[in-house]
Amino acid sequence: MTTIVIITLIVLGLILILLELFVTPGFVTGLLGGAAWLYALYKIYTQFGNTSGHLALGGLILLLLACILIAVKSGVWDKVSLHQQVEGKVNETPDVRVGDTGYALSAFRPYGKAVINERNVEAASMGEHIESGSQIEVIRIENNKIIVKQQTI
Repeated sequence: MTTIVIITLIVLGLILILLELFVTPGFVTGLLGGAAWLYALYKIYTQFGNTSGHLALGGLILLLLACILIAVKSGVWDKVSLHQQVEGKVNETPDVRVGDTGYALSAFRPYGKAVINERNVEAASMGEHIESGSQIEVIRIENNKIIVKQQTI
């Protein structure tokens, strides 16, 4: 009976680790598979002794290395890795000056998107709600934050 439990734990651990590598990237299924393998190793060491435990540990390590090698050869990481370069900059303010005008691309509650000098920018109002399509004017720029108000006609 103990042998069946150990074999079941090893197979279950292998399935969970393969799911981690090929289907569900994350951490949970691989952790559960590793826990199943550790418990199987514990049972082998306590039931069958050190020699059997060492052999099982070596076999599981070889099995894990084979799984990782198969995953690398099959190109699993190419499917989940980013292949584009990020070219934006964090603290870059577009060429916008106080007094420039434009229109609200989205509703401001109080943040929203606007078109100013033919560029899409993110801006904030002074707490007022500005509807999409309204004419706006830049009243202040502080700490790379564009503050706008609705133009009165």
